[in-house]
Amino acid sequence: MKFYVDFVTNLTIDQVFVFGSNLKGFHGAGSAGYASFNLVGNHWRAFDYANKPNGWKGKWNVKGIGEGFQEGEIGKSYALPTVTNAGCRRSRTPEEIIKSIGSLYEFANIHPFWEFLVAQENKTGLNGYSAKEMCKMFGAFDIPDNIYFKKEFFELFY
Repeated sequence: MKFYVDFVTNLTIDQVFVFGSNLKGFHGAGSAGYASFNLVGNHWRAFDYANKPNGWKGKWNVKGIGEGFQEGEIGKSYALPTVTNAGCRRSRTPEEIIKSIGSLYEFANIHPFWEFLVAQENKTGLNGYSAKEMCKMFGAFDIPDNIYFKKEFFELFY
């Protein structure tokens, strides 16, 4: 298992930004919002994001894709759904999230030369699950060698 240290602001051609998403693909805040707008915080209203059509490309992601790989304007990402709709904390069960993590790991195994940078903090996120709960979910399977966690989150595994 590997980690990265700094907040991810740029990606190399072989890196994929993994962010928590909702099943609707409304990427307006948190790491999803950063992948859309290149800004930390909740900025979707300032960008009139609600009125952008599905398929609109953000920095690294695409509106309307709630799970899986996507390519934005300048990079690529992977949406990992942890809630059903924006703002609906704990609306997906741990079992549902674990299934989606399994899909991420399968995708990472198919692309062994890409690095998947998981944007998971060591705190309770917008999905309502604690970092320790998320750690258990990410650890439900063998973690591929090309999955990288933020250092503070990575340390919860030990």
